[in-house]
Amino acid sequence: MLTIEKILKFKVLDNAILISLFILEIIVSIGLGLSIVNIIFSLYQSYPNIKQMVESIINNTLSIFIMIEIIKSINDYIALKRVRISVIIDISIIILLRELVIGLYQHNISTEFSILLTGIIFLLIIMRVITLKYSPNKYKLEV
Repeated sequence: MLTIEKILKFKVLDNAILISLFILEIIVSIGLGLSIVNIIFSLYQSYPNIKQMVESIINNTLSIFIMIEIIKSINDYIALKRVRISVIIDISIIILLRELVIGLYQHNISTEFSILLTGIIFLLIIMRVITLKYSPNKYKLEV
């Protein structure tokens, strides 16, 4: 039988989690804004050097996509009170794609490592399709 103390303990814990996630979301959102300012500032700093400008845009833009997915996962948790595995897989795919693109662009990634990353990304995409197909919410598979 639930007592008043247990009910209050769960409510306090739930509210503490929501408040900490809200603060985390504000911090990540500020970081997102600073990343956009960083893109503009780094473009201004490396203006004559086109290679450095493109490298900065690629690196910072992919980092922004990761922060957007993290904000999306925090919002999903606040709204649904659970973590969807599809969002976690999305974040993992974006992080691995970022590392692969940056490594290939800078020519400092070995062939074996790029094949390994591509295989892991492929497996994560298969897992993502499976989570869409067998989701409890029955999300429609978007093509």
